[in-house]
Amino acid sequence: MTIDLTPYLSNEGPKYLDIAQALAEAIRQGELPPGTRLPPHRQLAEALGVSVQTVSRAYAQAEKMSLVQARVGSGTWVNALDDARESEYLRSPEPRLENPLIDLSIAHPVCPPLHHRRFREALMELAERAHPDVLGANRPIAGLPHQRERANDWLLGRLKVPGGVEERILCNGAAHGLMLAIATVVQHGDLVLTEALTDHGLIALSRTLGFQLRGVAIDAEGVVPEALEAACRRFRPRAVCLTPTQLNPTGATMSEARRDAVAEVLARHQVWLIEDDVHALLEPPGLTPLCARLPRQGFHVTSLTKVTLPGLRAGYLSVPRQQVHHTLPRLRATSWMATPLIFELADLWLADGTLETLALEQREMLAERQRLAAEIFAGHPFQSRPSSLHLWLSLPQAWRAEELQQQAEQEGLSLTTAVPFMVEQTPPPRRVRLSLGAEQDIDRLRDGLTRLATLLEDTPPPMMQIVY
Repeated sequence: MTIDLTPYLSNEGPKYLDIAQALAEAIRQGELPPGTRLPPHRQLAEALGVSVQTVSRAYAQAEKMSLVQARVGSGTWVNALDDARESEYLRSPEPRLENPLIDLSIAHPVCPPLHHRRFREALMELAERAHPDVLGANRPIAGLPHQRERANDWLLGRLKVPGGVEERILCNGAAHGLMLAIATVVQHGDLVLTEALTDHGLIALSRTLGFQLRGVAIDAEGVVPEALEAACRRFRPRAVCLTPTQLNPTGATMSEARRDAVAEVLARHQVWLIEDDVHALLEPPGLTPLCARLPRQGFHVTSLTKVTLPGLRAGYLSVPRQQVHHTLPRLRATSWMATPLIFELADLWLADGTLETLALEQREMLAERQRLAAEIFAGHPFQSRPSSLHLWLSLPQAWRAEELQQQAEQEGLSLTTAVPFMVEQTPPPRRVRLSLGAEQDIDRLRDGLTRLATLLEDTPPPMMQIVY
C-alpha cells in the first residue's frame, strides 16, 4: 500500500523518530485504521527520501510504542489499539491448577474475610428492614430520595463536594459516572485534556464516545499547571478530566496549593472540569476536591469500590445544577437508574459508620503493604502514597518494561506496564505499576515482590537485552 506521511512529519530531531511519530499521528487521525498493512521498508524509504535503515528503525520504534506489529513473512500491520492496550491489560490469565500467577496487575482493595462477613450481615439486615421502594422502584431515575439525601450528607461532610440533593446522581460505579459526566458536556469530535498517564477507562471512553483525548505533562503531584495552561491556550478543550488524588498509575496526589493553581487555570479558560475522585477514601480526611473551587463548572465522580468490595458498584456523580437536566436523560438511556439494592446497602453502611471503618481499615492494610514493598525494593526508585493501591516502580537501565513483564510471567508474576495508561503514542516510560491489594494473602504478596526484586537484579535474557 502507498501512504503519505508528509503532512505528519515535523522535520525535527532524528528522522526515524520523526517517522514513528508521524505514523502515530496518522493512526490517531484515522488515516491508518487498525489492520492496515504498512508499505515495505524500501517502498516507504523511497517515498520519503530516506534510507531503508531509517525506515527499519522507525518501524521498530513504532512497534515499541505498541502502534504496529511485525509478522514474519507477512509485513508490518497497524495494531487494533483497543486490543493492544485495554484488552491485554484486562484479560485474565489462563487458570492454572498449580502455581497460579501472583497478581500484581489489577487494581483491587484488600478484602479480608471480615469484609465478606460484614457484607453477609448487611444483606441479612436489609432483608428485615430495607425500604419498600428498593424492589418496587421504577421512576426515581437519579436514585431513591432517602439514598440521595444520605449520599448528599456524606459528600458534603466527608468529601467536601459542593452541591445539594438535587445535584447528586446515583450511578452504577465510577466508570458509569465518568461516562455520564463526559457525555453531558462533550460531543463527538470535541477535544478533552487529561494527564499524560491516566486511567485506561478514560482512554476507552474516548474511543467509545468519539472525542479526542490529549495528554498534559505530569509530575509527582499530578498535572503541571503551566503545561495545562499552555494546552488550554493551544487546543481550547471542551473539558478537562483530572484525577487529583492518587492518579492511576503513578499515585500522584495534588497538594492544596497545586489544586488552587490548577483550578485557577480552569476558571480562567472557562473549561468544564470532570474530576475522578474514586480514590478519595484511600486518603485521610482533609483534601478538598478541585470541584469545590469550581462549583459551577465542575463534575465530581467517586465510588465505594476501592475501599469496600469491588462488587459494590455504588457510584456518586455530582453535577453542576444547570446541567442536571442534561445528565438525567443519559442516565435513563444507559441504565434507567442505578441498582437500588446496591445503594440500600451503601446507605446502611453510611448511616451506621461501617463505611468509615472500612476506609480506615483499608488505609491501614495498604500502609502495611506499602511498607513491605518499600523494604523489598530498597534501592530502587519508586513513587507511591502511604495508603495507595499501587507502587510505580522505576526499572534498572538494562530492562524495558514490556520485557520485564514477559520475563516476570515466566517467574509466575503478573504485572502492568505504562502502556494501558498512555494517552499519547510515545515510547513508554521504563516503569511498571505494581498493585498491592489483589493478592489477599500478604505472604503470597511478599513472595511475589521478592521474586520481582530478585529479577530486577539480574540482566535480561540475551534476546531481550536492549541495544542503545
